[in-house]
Amino acid sequence: MSKVYLDALATARSANESMRTAMAIIAVIGIGGIFVAARTPKHIEVHLAPHIQGGDVISAVDGESDVPPVNVYGFAYYIWQQLNRWQADGAADYGKQIYLYQSYITSSCRSQLENDLQVRSGGGELRGRTRIMSEIPAFGYAPNRVIAEGTSAWTVLLDMQIQEAYKGQPVKDVFIRYPIRVVRYDVDRERNPWRLAIDCYGGNRPGRLAAAEVTAVQKGQQKPSLPASVVPATLPGAAAQAPVTAASATQSTASTPQ
Repeated sequence: MSKVYLDALATARSANESMRTAMAIIAVIGIGGIFVAARTPKHIEVHLAPHIQGGDVISAVDGESDVPPVNVYGFAYYIWQQLNRWQADGAADYGKQIYLYQSYITSSCRSQLENDLQVRSGGGELRGRTRIMSEIPAFGYAPNRVIAEGTSAWTVLLDMQIQEAYKGQPVKDVFIRYPIRVVRYDVDRERNPWRLAIDCYGGNRPGRLAAAEVTAVQKGQQKPSLPASVVPATLPGAAAQAPVTAASATQSTASTPQ
């Protein structure tokens, strides 16, 4: 075989080798691109605080940003207030509110509320009753009312006034501190755009606030006494629950006042 044909064959082989190398590189880049695309969040969830200003930076990890404490507090306050709103008759309204807001509470919390509904109904505490729950004046949002358990759970200390009436006659007017647990909740965005849920009280219990303390705070004589921390509960679905500790020093553990 002449040298011309040998050189042509060598050139063709070299071109084929280069082509195979290029195809291998393209394949690796393609596989890498598919892997990156698969890991890229299809949705980015951003929680904006109401006081956001120019220059503020919001970071999102795996498509989720941190939830500002004020947003967690606002969510807990609104949902808990609605769950405790009996506009005409507690016997009908309590269960109706649980059903309407079921996408904003965990399954375990819903079970607790439904059990409470049955107990109160059996005790004759609902029929003909109305209930209003509102934030106690001077006991509103403060950063230390939202106690974080990492980035996926919080305990919100809500100081609320509950007023109940039976056929128009007042029967209850009390002040209660609720340690409401809020967790990130992977649920249908159409049903729950916040992607947060109330997990009832976690491992803590609500307790009554003394009327004398409420009056002193409202007169500016002292500030609300809040625990510095609470024992974190396990996330929904786990077996154990954390015990009640001294974090609820102002709370009663003998019963669950409502």
